Amino acid sequence: MFKSTSVTQQLAAYMREELKLGNWSEKLPGRDRLAKELGVDSSTVEKALRQLEKEGLLESQGPGKARRISLKSRAPEKTRVLIIAYEQADIHSSYIFNELRHRLVEAGHRLSFAPKTLTELKHDPRKVLSMAKACVADAYIVHAGSRSVLEAFSQSSLQVFALFGIMTDLPIAGTGPDMLPALREALQYLFAQGHSKIVMLVREERHRTGHGAVQKVFFDELKQHGIRSGPYNLPEWKDNPEGLWECLDSLFKVTPPSALLVVDPILYLAVKHYLVDQRGGTYRKVILICTAYDPSFDWCVPPVPHFRWDHELITKRITRWVNNVAHGKQDIYKKLIKAKFVIDRAH
Repeated sequence: MFKSTSVTQQLAAYMREELKLGNWSEKLPGRDRLAKELGVDSSTVEKALRQLEKEGLLESQGPGKARRISLKSRAPEKTRVLIIAYEQADIHSSYIFNELRHRLVEAGHRLSFAPKTLTELKHDPRKVLSMAKACVADAYIVHAGSRSVLEAFSQSSLQVFALFGIMTDLPIAGTGPDMLPALREALQYLFAQGHSKIVMLVREERHRTGHGAVQKVFFDELKQHGIRSGPYNLPEWKDNPEGLWECLDSLFKVTPPSALLVVDPILYLAVKHYLVDQRGGTYRKVILICTAYDPSFDWCVPPVPHFRWDHELITKRITRWVNNVAHGKQDIYKKLIKAKFVIDRAH
């Protein structure tokens, strides 16, 4: 019985099993004959056949000739893994990438970074995919990819893994935090403290591609507590330091927020600097929450309110996927790790 994946992947999985069971021998029937026997169109059969060629189960004999069956594994001794990072700062500061590199090297693989980031390519699916295809790699990890970028990868023949990003319902493997429990807990804490002027700062790309589940829950929670919500609570801003500064200036000049939720440690540091530099002593009246974790938070007194999840589970899941790719195993499983809200309530 076919799994709930794309038609091409279902067909490839079926043919892979038939090959391993020995139901075809020496040579495979032609594409058009297979299409007729299996009840699918020729283009889908061709895509599935190319996938099986890539896995080393079939060998092309040239145009118009039947493919030869070869069950030899083509998995390289060292699988080349390419990370397409969200922005340059992540390449140098992400402790997840450092941990991942260590795990993959231990497992006999190689990890490198793409020449350009998603931000540098302006999250253009065509440009990102073109760059990926031009790189020499066996597997690709897309860091915090937009829906359109991940959709483009899911429709290609590349082996791709979504590290964070909007991956719901796409036939690709992925992992990341389930932010909703932590978000609800953080908002309940703010409501209990009497906060009503709450602002969430997300990256510009998230506004272009529409609000995800996190933003929806954010607005729903505000509404349930009788707080009128709108662009003020989720402002749009140009994704650069000047754009962030202008956004914060606008917020604090009109209706100063009493609580800010920011999407990552880089933004947290920038917003913290703004509050100290521009708002002086009043910054202590603003609660600043980061919806991610960074090891530097452990050195802060008082502790930084933040969302945290088990990052070891993230690196383990990616390593398992790379191992599966190396052995020609299909793996499109998604694993979400529950995030929790961490705050020192004594402060």
